[in-house]
Amino acid sequence: MCQVHVSSLPSSRRVRVADDRGYFPVLVSAADNSLIAVFRDGAGHMGAGGYLVASRSSDLGLTWTEPVVVVNTREYDDRNPAVGVARNGVITVAFHANGSYGASGEYIKDRRTPRSLHTGSVQSADNGRTWGDPMLWTDATPWDGMSPYGRMLTLADGTMVMSIYNGGSYLLRSRDNGQTWGGLTLTGTDTNESSYCVLPTGEWLCAGRKQRESEDQRILVRRSSDGGMTWSQPTPFGVNKTLPADLLALSNGSVLIVYGYRTPPFGVRARMSHDDGRTWSETELVVHDSALSADCGYPSVLLVDGYVIIVFYDAGRTTHNAPDGTGAFCELVRIPESELISVF
Repeated sequence: MCQVHVSSLPSSRRVRVADDRGYFPVLVSAADNSLIAVFRDGAGHMGAGGYLVASRSSDLGLTWTEPVVVVNTREYDDRNPAVGVARNGVITVAFHANGSYGASGEYIKDRRTPRSLHTGSVQSADNGRTWGDPMLWTDATPWDGMSPYGRMLTLADGTMVMSIYNGGSYLLRSRDNGQTWGGLTLTGTDTNESSYCVLPTGEWLCAGRKQRESEDQRILVRRSSDGGMTWSQPTPFGVNKTLPADLLALSNGSVLIVYGYRTPPFGVRARMSHDDGRTWSETELVVHDSALSADCGYPSVLLVDGYVIIVFYDAGRTTHNAPDGTGAFCELVRIPESELISVF
């Protein structure tokens, strides 16, 4: 494997998005062309004080506003955002509300009941500046309690598609700009946190994190030729503990996969496919390699105005699941697309 460090790319930029917070960032481009980064605040990897915030950038990621609160139920650990932008410009954040953890992130078994796990959503109609009241989905909804993940797809017909998981990876769809969701379909029973992209051919690609029960912790890649309704058998990607991942279709038809690297040196890396995700480059781009533990990564990647923009988090600690966000940060790397493509 040939490795290229992002710092060797002359036009790359590295920017700090947030300090002492920033877990599980998701990056989207709003209707006014600003960038919106949604991430976790108020606690460490887990903890009852956790809530979600959003920062905005109007200069392609070089500077960021102070975060505003997206959702803080106070009763639950509000976490695991999925973020999408509807055709009408409304931004939807879906989230997982978990009442099973104490303030320091400790799991409290007696708290884990059907009433302690919820799924919810909240919307912004002004490009992420302000947010409405969150809505917890009712217990009658079969997917209440499941965990959303990553960036939503918005299809040409306006349908929004959300990645969600619990005992497998699934998709939900909305045909009313994210107000209501339904049509649950299965991607795979052997994965959880999964990212999706639509290829220029119309085929869909999925990169799913293998369930924790397996010792072989890798990404599983699947394909769909019917708009995500059914999926192929999985193909393993990478080596053990390279997860989770995000996918990006580039303007030249190539596909970029960006993933957490959870063995030393911990951080974030990327590879490219020139055949729609069937094979991957021997060259690996090192995006970040100075994390102190495996509590890092969860990259989210966009192509905006000729730049590939990657956000990720680093807990800044040597131990997993710190009781608060002190030392954690969210960071961004911006690379001209043409310069990135030349690496591979």
